[in-house]
Amino acid sequence: MFHMEFMKKICSKVKEMEQPEMSKVMAGKLSLADKLLGSGESRVMFRWRSSLWKLLWQELLAYTASFMMISMVYRYTLTMEQQVQLEKLIRWCRHQSTGLPITFLLGFYVSLVVKRWWEQYCKLPWPDTVAIYLKGLVVGQPGKQRVMARVIRRTVIRYCLLAYILCIRRLSSRLKKRFPNMFELVKTGIVRSDEAMRIGNEESTEMYGSRWWIPLKWAIEVLTRAKKDGYINSAPGYSHLMGRLSEFRGALTEVATYGYLPVPLVYTQVVHLAVYVYFAVSLIGEQWIIWRKPGDEEVDLYYPIFMTVRFLFIFGWLRVAETLYNPFGEDDEDFELNELLNRHFKVAMTIVDENEEHPELKKDIFWNQADPELIENPEMDIEEGFGDDKEDFVFK
Repeated sequence: MFHMEFMKKICSKVKEMEQPEMSKVMAGKLSLADKLLGSGESRVMFRWRSSLWKLLWQELLAYTASFMMISMVYRYTLTMEQQVQLEKLIRWCRHQSTGLPITFLLGFYVSLVVKRWWEQYCKLPWPDTVAIYLKGLVVGQPGKQRVMARVIRRTVIRYCLLAYILCIRRLSSRLKKRFPNMFELVKTGIVRSDEAMRIGNEESTEMYGSRWWIPLKWAIEVLTRAKKDGYINSAPGYSHLMGRLSEFRGALTEVATYGYLPVPLVYTQVVHLAVYVYFAVSLIGEQWIIWRKPGDEEVDLYYPIFMTVRFLFIFGWLRVAETLYNPFGEDDEDFELNELLNRHFKVAMTIVDENEEHPELKKDIFWNQADPELIENPEMDIEEGFGDDKEDFVFK
């Protein structure tokens, strides 16, 4: 009964907070920033973090300065005969640069890099499923068996997370800084000193030199003994639990394979060379011609407006690929694995633990309703349900 009244108070508070803003909008009393930059998603072009401006402002400034320097030399230091000769070169560069397949090469390359970036995140395993299976299958009788079942569940989850760290830290600079060696892992408690001695120092630089799979092997051995000792009573459940551990290992292997086998270097070099040559030629080919002939442009602008727009488009596209090429770095768009690991540890350990009982079983308010609807119920009294803690949940 108390949930509905709680939601009513939340809605009323939100309405009170929104009403002044709505009245300001209706009255045209927007702030100066809102009038100039817009509001909500319309401000996306004015953001700095992870933005196009943050990635390209230095390159754009240097490129524009180079263009203007060539323009000043062309206009004010060359003789008329030299200007005519340079204009022949300008026309030739302008004609030749139109045949470069920049959009085709760059578009295919960027789509490949973005696809790899997204797939690597999707393939990162989450321990929640393993923890749920452990919680439901590894049980024991009240007493020492119940305590040992809890030890088994926590140990298996700890081994899964240890394998996760040992595998991903070879790819991620964030995790490498956090856990530079096995000694730091021992200090966190995720691995005991005797276990670390059996795994080794994990400092090998060889592609397949890591022994990150050892903790998963131990987890399988622990569960096999648990089944033999009667902590796992369901044979199909044991089989499914082994399947979840195999999927966890397989996902780590797939993520590691992406790190071991990057995009071919030759393709990356071809794309970068095409972009750099195109804009190097454009420094000459995009100059405004002084001594015009029929068919030339009819205006003379000092600043290369459309070349700047083209530079932002193409170089921005290239910078997207460079930023997402290695998602395990420390750029703005790279995976925040430290927070993700903290979340996995907290959630998985909470699932397998026995620190509290589930809420008391009661009939819900939709009991015996033929056509239940999720709407506000004015008859519910939430204050009675919250008791002494109601002040922590009700807006004042």
